[in-house]
Amino acid sequence: MNNVWNYHDKQLIKLKQTYNKTSKQTQNNLQNIFDSYKIDFKHLYNIADNKTLNRIKTKIEEWKDKGLLNGYFGMLANNIYKRTRVKNSEILELLIYGVYIEEQSKLKETELNLFKDVVNYYYQEGQKEVNQTLPKKRRKLVSVIPDAIFLALLDMQNEKGYVWKQYVEAIIKYNADQIYRQMLINMQQNKENNIDDSIYQNIITKQQNVKLSINQDKISGAVDNELIGLNNLAKVEGIKSVAEDNSKVRFIATIDGKETDMCHSLDGQTFYINKENEFDRYYGETQKDLRIERIKCFGLVVGLNLPPISHHFHYCRSTITYQVPVENEQKIEYNTIDYIRKNKYINSKNLDTNIKKAIKLLPKNIKELIRDTKVKTTNINSYYDRKNNTIYLLKDSNKYEVLHEIGHIIETKLDILHNEDYIKIQQNGLNIKNFNIDNIKGYDKQNEFWLDGNKFISDYQRRVYNQDIDGNFRLNYLNYTFNTKTLGEYFAEGFRCYFENNKLLKRKDIDLFNYIKEILK
Repeated sequence: MNNVWNYHDKQLIKLKQTYNKTSKQTQNNLQNIFDSYKIDFKHLYNIADNKTLNRIKTKIEEWKDKGLLNGYFGMLANNIYKRTRVKNSEILELLIYGVYIEEQSKLKETELNLFKDVVNYYYQEGQKEVNQTLPKKRRKLVSVIPDAIFLALLDMQNEKGYVWKQYVEAIIKYNADQIYRQMLINMQQNKENNIDDSIYQNIITKQQNVKLSINQDKISGAVDNELIGLNNLAKVEGIKSVAEDNSKVRFIATIDGKETDMCHSLDGQTFYINKENEFDRYYGETQKDLRIERIKCFGLVVGLNLPPISHHFHYCRSTITYQVPVENEQKIEYNTIDYIRKNKYINSKNLDTNIKKAIKLLPKNIKELIRDTKVKTTNINSYYDRKNNTIYLLKDSNKYEVLHEIGHIIETKLDILHNEDYIKIQQNGLNIKNFNIDNIKGYDKQNEFWLDGNKFISDYQRRVYNQDIDGNFRLNYLNYTFNTKTLGEYFAEGFRCYFENNKLLKRKDIDLFNYIKEILK
């Protein structure tokens, strides 16, 4: 085990013991249901008799008294309670669901206390790391993590995109469904339902391991993953409570030959806590997809430059440490630039020509808007740096690629991304409650959300980013809708197409066509 995670690991080993003990009680409760509700499969979907209905209503009242009728489970239970005609299958399904709800109610306080204890440990570690670098007179007393910060961290999305409370609710439903389906299979085949049978034991073991698995010195599972993210976030908060605003942390990967290329590429890199970072790292969902990409983000983002690192599934146990300030630290240039703008444009003849061709197509007002924008070349990919108002272009960029990046300048300087008319145009024709995941050739999984609708003029226009310009995620987990503002290439690609294939844009997206036309007046 990595020594950094010793405290984390010791507490999870204790938690696993609690899980095992509680699981035995859950299995006994499931067996009681198997024994009490022995219904022939042919009667399973019949209306329950009054005696059975009264029993389930009494159980629902018991759950209500315990405060368990929340969320989806509460909705199902209340729906059954109000009805006079309920199927046997509905009652059976609810009873099994209730067993897992009761299990979690026993574990909730234990989990919350453990989370806070472990998170507080790493919060204090962050404070200690800073204090060790300061003269004694400047050191601050090590404090416990405030409840407000802890609860805020617990409510944050992790690198997999879910909030812990949402995960727990989803996994309870999933586990109950697994047991219910197996029970139906046994009933259909006239087999006895026995929780000790290997098929049930295999289901329960897998359920337990998904949440928390301990195999000798290897710890994994959702709890481990969630806590690693919380611990690193808490450590950052601890550092921030003591250190200066321009503080940095250093990424530390466990280099043992088993680390992923992603963590290996991040190992040793330093990142600002409260400033914009620009860095290179491997990206990709599978080993085959991995490639170096240029990343920009403000501060530290779990899954991006703060462990656990996302994409290409693995158990990530990397961490961060406070970076001691270096006097007269030399400025580090993270972006790879081959040529720097020297004259009116750059010292690349072909690209100069294409830039001039692109600008020639623009009206006077747009030329004035982009007049102070710098142009540099890169060998990674073309993009617009909003913060520094600089376009980075590949040396072989044609005039339409230049126009695409100019589109990003326009959307930034005119604040188009927050314009209500533009937002309506962007959402028009899209069903934000019905999206699909598919493959866009040439891009990794973070960009593989496809929306229903035929308004897009290119695959690249469909490109979806993890967050929009305001830091909001691509999915709203409260109502499970898609955030169209994360379609970061929508305007820029439309702007390019306006010049390259005017008729295509007009046919596919007349509203965007007219919007761009108005801007160019």
